[in-house]
Amino acid sequence: MMAEHKSGASLFERIDEAAKLLPRQNPTQGLLQSLRRSLHNILNTRSGSCYGSPELGLPDLNDESLASMNIRDMTALTVRDCILRYEPRISDATITARVQEDNALPELRFHIVAHVDFSHHGDVLEFDILLDNHQHWRVE
Repeated sequence: MMAEHKSGASLFERIDEAAKLLPRQNPTQGLLQSLRRSLHNILNTRSGSCYGSPELGLPDLNDESLASMNIRDMTALTVRDCILRYEPRISDATITARVQEDNALPELRFHIVAHVDFSHHGDVLEFDILLDNHQHWRVE
């Protein structure tokens, strides 16, 4: 049965009531989920699509200007710059291309080691990102 709200309840009272109904989450798990969502949004934004911040996101990999460069090296640099610029909780990141020889189709997969600032102490977070068949980055 859904709880009914008093018609005179303020927004903050309703938010407080809703927060009490949510299960408590480990702060570290919450941070990891928040970072994953943030990185997913950052990496799946195409450069130039955000008018307020045209540098946000990654260039389209079908762009002809990228054809003359090593796509893995260029993408790794672009991903690193984008993460450091638009995810303030990450203070440094090392991006390494992962090549899977056993896969019939070449894929863009990168391993990321990120230095995260959380509650006034640093930690290291490792994860992979993979460009899927629909040209979307997955954070694993």
